Amino acid sequence: MQRDAWSRRWQHSTDRTIVASHVVAASRFRHSRALRSGNPMKTIRHINTLFYYDGPQVFEARDAIGGHYVAVMVETDHINERYLVAGVAPEQLRRFRSGMLDLRSLLIKSDKEERYLATVASGLEDPLSLENLRTPLAESNLLPDAGFVLHDRPSDDFVLTQARERQNLVLEITAEPPEAATQHRIRANTLAEMLHHVQLMIKYAYRAAIRGKKNRYRQPDEDMMDVVVPAAAGSFQIVLEAVSLPNLFGDSDLASGLRRIDALFKDTSNPETTLTVAKEYRGHLAGTYLRLLRFLAKQKTGLRYSWAEPKSEHSSNRAVLESEAGPLVDILSSVTNLGSERVTLEGTFERFNRESGLWGLLTSEGKRSGKIMDGGPSLDGLEVGGRYRFHCEEEIEEINITGRESRVLYLNQHEPL
Repeated sequence: MQRDAWSRRWQHSTDRTIVASHVVAASRFRHSRALRSGNPMKTIRHINTLFYYDGPQVFEARDAIGGHYVAVMVETDHINERYLVAGVAPEQLRRFRSGMLDLRSLLIKSDKEERYLATVASGLEDPLSLENLRTPLAESNLLPDAGFVLHDRPSDDFVLTQARERQNLVLEITAEPPEAATQHRIRANTLAEMLHHVQLMIKYAYRAAIRGKKNRYRQPDEDMMDVVVPAAAGSFQIVLEAVSLPNLFGDSDLASGLRRIDALFKDTSNPETTLTVAKEYRGHLAGTYLRLLRFLAKQKTGLRYSWAEPKSEHSSNRAVLESEAGPLVDILSSVTNLGSERVTLEGTFERFNRESGLWGLLTSEGKRSGKIMDGGPSLDGLEVGGRYRFHCEEEIEEINITGRESRVLYLNQHEPL
């Protein structure tokens, strides 16, 4: 990593001028002194980029048996990039990720028998071959100056600390069901349903966030979260982590979705204000929000949550009290079709059953079927094999604990193509 790249990146990201010599200049790098002769001893794989500026400057890696490494760019000619690689203890790497340890200290504390150089010529997707560092690290002129940390202010915020340590989006949920009043416990079905409702809400918030983005396609599990820390002592808390890591710049569409959820929980003591926000997010997001509130009211429990990204300055915190859930359910339930989404289909008309009101349309994405509600448009006169555009309302009619949903399309209008 070159001195100028570090200096420009630090000034750009923090609006502060910090030590401009975090990494020594490439001219001080001596390839002939740094390498031992012979074949590479081992390989590592890139796991997570920790610092990025015009390319990965610092990244985390693993070897074949799970050993932890940190790699620091020391030279680049814009074709090949050279990295100093050091084996580090997981606890020291955790402290560096959370901002409690600077890069120089992390490298100095590394295993003296696990210090290498690696050359990257074709990206970080393939395993990287390592060459033993010949010169003692302190004499190699490869150490950065003291003072470079990933986060300039260590945090005592639990969620933010977890996000920084894991380099990922983290969400903490706290529930207070009646059974937790005297003992630290929650019924298994209550926990399962609560997590299920929360995950569904996150899924539809994420999909609402990426809707309309050009060239943006949903990746598998990109809207999912894993439980990583079980209930904490003192109150019933669950910590979840995003399945997919943020991109190299630390951005996440999942975070954009959570900000929509924040808006719904912003003023739960004011049902009218919450109704206005819910109408803005009309569709499956508002529908899953209403179902979560119904669940909380039925279980006689409130819900608090906090979330943060690694780059966050502070966590986002929201809550709904047990006493607030019922009034919110009442006012949101008064809105017709709050949880339905408009869907437009184009395809070939395949079938129609007058008795059941079922119809089928063959689209470019496969067969789609739906219903006609009482008073809905007639399909008389439509030709099987003809091409039509169907304007529908999609509703989620049933959700079970396995996560399987029953979504039904109701036809509102049709027109020939």
